[in-house]
Amino acid sequence: MSYGTQVQLIRYTACGATGIALLIAIAVFAGLLSGGATASDVAKINSSLAIYFLSGFLALSCVLNLLAPRTRPRLIFLLGLFPLMIGWRIAALHDLSWIEALGGIAFVSYLALFAIIVVHGLKTPQEDGRPETTFPGVQLSFIRLYIGLDLVPHFTEKLFAGPSARLGDVKSFEALGVPDALGFVLLAGTIEFAAMIGVGMGLLTRLASILTVIYLIVATILGHHFQLGFIWATAGGGWEYPLLWSALILSFVLGGGRWLSLDQIIFERVKLPRWIDFLMGDTGPVRRDHPLPNSGQPDSTHPSLSDQRETGVNEDPITSAKA
Repeated sequence: MSYGTQVQLIRYTACGATGIALLIAIAVFAGLLSGGATASDVAKINSSLAIYFLSGFLALSCVLNLLAPRTRPRLIFLLGLFPLMIGWRIAALHDLSWIEALGGIAFVSYLALFAIIVVHGLKTPQEDGRPETTFPGVQLSFIRLYIGLDLVPHFTEKLFAGPSARLGDVKSFEALGVPDALGFVLLAGTIEFAAMIGVGMGLLTRLASILTVIYLIVATILGHHFQLGFIWATAGGGWEYPLLWSALILSFVLGGGRWLSLDQIIFERVKLPRWIDFLMGDTGPVRRDHPLPNSGQPDSTHPSLSDQRETGVNEDPITSAKA
């Protein structure tokens, strides 16, 4: 089975599972199904905006999955996975077990897509003979993706899962003596959501990494963790855990998003001002004076990006090579 066929098969599997989950969410809202939840859980989600966010993120995952060009599997992966995870988390917080199960199928599909993208990226040469990525590039991408995914449960319960889900956060902020606890919870959730996009998906990665670390420092100060010593297992939690996260995220200030990031995908296709390039960080070995990566063997007839911009040609070299 060819690489393109594998991508399409996994893509449609993920979208199909997500689409069925979306239909169940709509049926729950309409009162036609319980989605595996109790009557009280159904009443709770339908009485808040959570049901709209659940349906919206599942729909967004499906739409972005299908709109992404089939020759850009990295884009399919990034745009389909992250909205799915938000919807999946909302379903879990409200015990919608049917949607949870379908979300699990879609998630496993995206993991499979990640695996074949990695294998292809390591083995497929570009026109200059180098592979699309390297093992260190995959390692950094894996860490960055995990950071983004780890943020999903935090901001989802603060922003998208309804008042009952964020109540615990509000009480925690009140216990810390933070004024307007609800406002701070919503602000924190918004920052974490932006950090998922910036760091996890790799959009303006350098800027996002700096701002995320600043957020972590402020959160550590507000949580009084610096006063409790270093070890995180200390009662109340020391500052070991925030420091670990900050160190990992700061590494992307130097390296940027690299291979599996929106920055890299944009960088390969669009000529941007240098100041935007700087905010992205180092996008890796693929430079604009090199041709685009392709899914087959190197073909000297492919025009480079600079040639495309000078001649006004914007067609996909992969598609044109198959034509």
